[in-house]
Amino acid sequence: MTNNSIPDWLVQPQEYNPPKDNSRFITATQRAVISLISKFKLNAQIKKTQAPSTTCRLFGILLMIVLTATSHNFTFVLLMLGLCTVRIALLNAQSIRSLFRVVVPALIFSFIILLPSVFMGHPRTMLSVIGRVAVSTSLVTVLNLTAPFYSITGALKAFRVPDIVIFTFDITIKYILLFGEICNEMLTALKVRCVGKNDRKSSSVSGVLGTVFVKARQAGDETVRAMDCRGFCGKYVVSQKYKPSLADFLYAVMLLLITGIFIYLEVII
Repeated sequence: MTNNSIPDWLVQPQEYNPPKDNSRFITATQRAVISLISKFKLNAQIKKTQAPSTTCRLFGILLMIVLTATSHNFTFVLLMLGLCTVRIALLNAQSIRSLFRVVVPALIFSFIILLPSVFMGHPRTMLSVIGRVAVSTSLVTVLNLTAPFYSITGALKAFRVPDIVIFTFDITIKYILLFGEICNEMLTALKVRCVGKNDRKSSSVSGVLGTVFVKARQAGDETVRAMDCRGFCGKYVVSQKYKPSLADFLYAVMLLLITGIFIYLEVII
């Protein structure tokens, strides 16, 4: 070998073929986080429409859930199921899919729990309870899909809910979205940098969650200091005054009709 020649070991091919690995655990975890983030982002994109105000709708939903739960006449439950079906039909396809992801598991769980009542000779009990569960979950989910979170916060203030409850609700919503994005970025980095076979993916994901917890603690301390600097005293003030609209009036008329039907079926008949 002369002084100007290239050494033999330098021209040898250097190929590294890492063993195949399965990253389904990290992928499934990342999909769950992305699904949660997408729900909050879709809610943030909800625009104000001519629908009744969130305050009226929240009151109406609570009233209809109470009436449905206390009704002894199954005809009223069928009536509420019909109203929920009509309301669901007015949603777009994406909202309907999101609603079914919540309602269907609740109905399946109720069916499994109440299945022994059928063999004990009480099939009507199972149908009644499943119908009430369908009404309650549908009403709450429709409100979640059609009302932005900030309007729900204002509605809670209108119902004289304690400020500490509103504060907890508001901060939780904001930080779930924030830390969900941080967790998604860390899982992406972990998936990209994972070379070779890793048999301890669960411990890696737990490390990501631990880092998110530390960031949450730091963000909580920073939030407290920021609120002290800005003079936050723990009270929520609604800047916009509530003005009833025609949609609110029609919604109130519908609630009166539903209440009247409930009284007729439960008291008069």
